[in-house]
Amino acid sequence: MISIKTPDEIRTIAQGGAIAAFTLKQLAKRVKPGILTIELDQIARRIIAARGAEPSFLGYQGYPAAICVSINDEVVHGIPSGRKIKSGDLVSIDVGIKYKNHYSDAALTVFVGNVSKDAKRLVLGVKEALREAIKIVKPGIRVGDIENKTGEILKKFKLSPVMELSGHGVGNAVHEEPSIRCDGTKKTGAEITEGMVLAIEPMAALGSGKVYIENDGWTVKSADHSLTAHFEHTICVTQKGPKILTGAI
Repeated sequence: MISIKTPDEIRTIAQGGAIAAFTLKQLAKRVKPGILTIELDQIARRIIAARGAEPSFLGYQGYPAAICVSINDEVVHGIPSGRKIKSGDLVSIDVGIKYKNHYSDAALTVFVGNVSKDAKRLVLGVKEALREAIKIVKPGIRVGDIENKTGEILKKFKLSPVMELSGHGVGNAVHEEPSIRCDGTKKTGAEITEGMVLAIEPMAALGSGKVYIENDGWTVKSADHSLTAHFEHTICVTQKGPKILTGAI
């Protein structure tokens, strides 16, 4: 069932969203060769706690960390560890926030040092797919319209949508209905209405877009080990269109 949020709930989600956005920006600044992914997790915990919030991923379905740090062929759910980030890496960071019992979610991908033209095309394409998908959100369209726009932009950049993963509703829980995939058919799926809060998150690969789950039970990797990227915003639907609740990423 899709939940419609009240104005008060949306204000609270936006407060948490601001914490998510701030945390992501601080982490992105610290992504440099030599830093351990577990160090990023520790930094995130301190930032989030200092603002009276909690990391919503920690303990969710048994997930063992506060954030997800996914590198290169890892699409999502990379568990922070003693792994060192290297020059040439693509690093995706996903942050979930629980604030006053409401939830928000945001993610970005950054490149470290010198990367290939294809890697830059991947990151820019997924970021643009998020931007363009958000732009069309308004009451009366359908989930398939958002999916179709996402896929259209990804294909424009010659990228493969990751179809086994999706965005989702958010706000009262970490994941809610509806699911919002990285490609789809116009005028299909649930109708978008005022008061919905959605986590829109394009994910794409330079290769086939097919994925598998690593032995840790969490890390999702591209099946052909091609580079991947991931961007995400939490938005609410208003009569005037979309309102981003997780700031500029």
